[in-house]
Amino acid sequence: MSIGADKRKIGVVTFNGDVTVIGDGVKDPATITGDKLNNYDWLLENGKKEGLARMQKTIGETKPNLQEKVLSIEETGPTALGPATLTAIAMASEGIAGSTVVICTDGLANVGLGAYDEAKTPEQIAVIDTFYEQVG
Repeated sequence: MSIGADKRKIGVVTFNGDVTVIGDGVKDPATITGDKLNNYDWLLENGKKEGLARMQKTIGETKPNLQEKVLSIEETGPTALGPATLTAIAMASEGIAGSTVVICTDGLANVGLGAYDEAKTPEQIAVIDTFYEQVG
């Protein structure tokens, strides 16, 4: 993207048992942990705030910082997919119209909002599906 689309802004959010907001790579990452991973309103507002604070520069300006941070990402532990998705979408909502969120995961959502691991009944699964529909 740094070639041909160097004026675009990119914000990276990673997740395992926590959510880490890297943003454009200029500032130190911020980690979201604990009960906040179950708080829809907090994640939404924090994501908007992080989008404004951590997506200031274009990829052309931040490539070395962001590249270093992305290359250091490692797969570990559980999967806070729901909280990370909500955070990323809230961050993107502070960008220009047509902003895109790309999600890459290797696991089942099992931490925080949108966790499927404890869902056993169709009703429980429907509640989780509703969360993802609401976020989308």
